[in-house]
Amino acid sequence: MKIPDRLLEEMDFAYKLLGDSADWVSFKKVMLRSLPSNLRKNFSTRDSKTKDQHLNLFERKLIDIYKNRTSIELRLED
Repeated sequence: MKIPDRLLEEMDFAYKLLGDSADWVSFKKVMLRSLPSNLRKNFSTRDSKTKDQHLNLFERKLIDIYKNRTSIELRLED
């Protein structure tokens, strides 16, 4: 899966903004606010009934890339 360069640039911005935070939801909020709609479409949505977050394949790939770039493993808290 090819990750667009713009997304990688915004990932660096998110790191500068969040510092050592490993919270997936905070990271996702920063990314969604800074990306155009055509790049936001790959992110998952919450379950409409339970409001729970579930990671999709694209998001798991982002977490792996973020860990390789920053040594921080983003986590989805229950």
